[in-house]
Amino acid sequence: MASDDSRPPFVLDGIEHVLLLVNGMDAALSFYERVLGAIVETRLPRYGMAELRVGGSHLDLVDTSTDTGAWARPAVSGGRNVDHIAVRLRGASAPHVRGHLAVLGVEIAEERREDGPDGPTVSFYVRDPSGNTLELMGIALA
Repeated sequence: MASDDSRPPFVLDGIEHVLLLVNGMDAALSFYERVLGAIVETRLPRYGMAELRVGGSHLDLVDTSTDTGAWARPAVSGGRNVDHIAVRLRGASAPHVRGHLAVLGVEIAEERREDGPDGPTVSFYVRDPSGNTLELMGIALA
């Protein structure tokens, strides 16, 4: 659980990824690959997504012009472009992070289990006071 001073029971390890909304995946990939030298690592067609390697981080693209990318489409055309920012945590366990967030009155909007190279983890999606979504990821299940 969180200590009396409410310090996080984990260490920030960096920004893992930023998810951008795009209109047309082919044009977006051409730009990020040719102009920036990003490398496509993963395609997730069921979500209308591609994950690109950008140095030590990822840039995730969702094509909101497709049916599979409609889940990320803003309610108002042009209403937003960044869906969320993912922050990787180090030394985090689900019970401790849940407790820390509860003590501070931060609601977990969504939980998603991941099976990655470091084994199973969970991501917690939370919102800042302005409504921006942050994905806290790399959290050990126990």
